[in-house]
Amino acid sequence: MMRLAKLRQRLQLTRILLDPRVTVRPLQILRELRRRGVQRVPDGLLGGARARPPRRDVIRFVQRWLDGERLTRHRGQWVLNSFIPPFPGPGYLRMFENLLSGRHLSPVSAFLALTAACGYRCPHCSAVRPPGEGLSTAAWQSAIGQLKELGASIIGLTGGEPTLRPDLEALVSCAAGAGCATILFSSGEGLANDPGLAARLRRAGLWGCCISLDAADASAHDRQRGHAGAFEAACAAVRLSRRTGFYTMAASLATRDFVERREFERVYALARRLGCDEYRLVEPMPCGRLAGAACGDLLTPEQTAGLRRFHVETNRRGRLPKVCAFNQVESPEVFGCGAGTQHLYIDAAGNVCPCDFTPLAFGNVQREPLAAIWRRMNVAMGNNPRRHCFIQRYHHLLRPHLQHGLPLPPNLSETICRQAAPEPLPDYFAMVMQGREP
Repeated sequence: MMRLAKLRQRLQLTRILLDPRVTVRPLQILRELRRRGVQRVPDGLLGGARARPPRRDVIRFVQRWLDGERLTRHRGQWVLNSFIPPFPGPGYLRMFENLLSGRHLSPVSAFLALTAACGYRCPHCSAVRPPGEGLSTAAWQSAIGQLKELGASIIGLTGGEPTLRPDLEALVSCAAGAGCATILFSSGEGLANDPGLAARLRRAGLWGCCISLDAADASAHDRQRGHAGAFEAACAAVRLSRRTGFYTMAASLATRDFVERREFERVYALARRLGCDEYRLVEPMPCGRLAGAACGDLLTPEQTAGLRRFHVETNRRGRLPKVCAFNQVESPEVFGCGAGTQHLYIDAAGNVCPCDFTPLAFGNVQREPLAAIWRRMNVAMGNNPRRHCFIQRYHHLLRPHLQHGLPLPPNLSETICRQAAPEPLPDYFAMVMQGREP
C-alpha cells in the first residue's frame, strides 16, 4: 500500500509541475529574482526555472521536501495541508509575488479572534477574554484589508466561538474577497444550531472549516468542553461541513494523557468515518488558561516524536484524512516556528501577537497601521523563523510578568524577545538561504 501511495504522489507531483497555472507565474518570479541577484530559493529550484518541463533533479527535490505529506484534490485545487494555501489560486501566487514586493517579510497566514465569547469553558483554551466589546465590523474589515496589503495568503477566523458574531458572513466575504484562503475554526455548536449558516458562509467564500474533537467518546468530549451535547454538535458540524463542500478538518489538543492513551488514533478513526479531509494535532501550549502550566503539563520529547511519526507514517500510507501535526510541520527539520515572521494573530481586542499561543503584543490595529506593528514584531522576533516553538522554549520569561495580564504590552514583549537567545534557521530556510539542496 505504501509503495502505491508513493507512486501516486510522484504522478501527482509530475502533473502539478507540468500545470502552467501552478508553475508559469512562480517561474517568472524566480527568473526575475535571479536577474536581480536575489537568493531567496534553492539553486536546484532556480535551475528548474530555466528549463521547461522541470528537470528531474527539481522533481526529486520536491519529492524529498514533501515526503511524509499527502497531496489531495479539493474543488479543483491541490491541497498539501492547511498550513499552505490551495493551488492554483490567488493565495498561492501571492506567496511568490511577495518575494518581489520589496517588503521586509510577508505573513503567509493570519488568525483573527473575532470574539472572546464562547458557550464552552475548555481548560486548555488559549484565548484571553479582553475587557470591552471587541472590534467592530468596520475595524475587522480594515484589518483584513491591511493583511491583504501585507501579502497574507491564509486568514483563519477563530475566537472564542466565531459563529457568535452576527457579522461573520460579511467578514468571511471580506477575507475571501481579498484573495485569501479563509478557514473557520469552531467548536461546531454554531453550525449545528443554525444549519443554514454553512450554506451562507459557502456563498460568502469560506474555503475550509475546522471543528474541535477532544475525544472519540461523547462523554469524554463533553466533559472536556464543560457542555452536554458538545460531541454531537461537533460531529453534526463536521458532517454539515462535508455536505456544504468545505475542506473539512477535525482538530485535537494532544495532552500527555491523550498521547499516552493513544486517543489520537481513535479520534483519527472517527474523523475518517466522518469523512474529514485533514486531522490536525496541536500539543499543549503554556498560554491562555495554561499560562501557569508546569513543564510536566507539556509533552515529553518521546511523545512529540511519536506524534511526528504518526503524521509521516499515516500520510505515507496514502489514507484519508491526512494528518497535520504541528510539531512535524513546525519542527526544526522542516519549517520551524514562524510566529511573528511567517504568521500573526490578532486577538479580540485588536492586539497583534506572533501567534495565538504567544501572548506578546506589539501594538493594536485600532491605534496604528498593521504594517508598522508587523515590522516591529519581525525585528523583535529575530527577522527569521526559529528552530523551536518560541512560547514552549521561553514561557518561563513571561511568568514574572503575568500580573500585568495577557497579552503583555509592547515594551515588555520586546524586552522578553531580547532575552530570548537567537537560534539557527530551521533546516528548510537554511537550505533556501544557502542555495543548496537537502
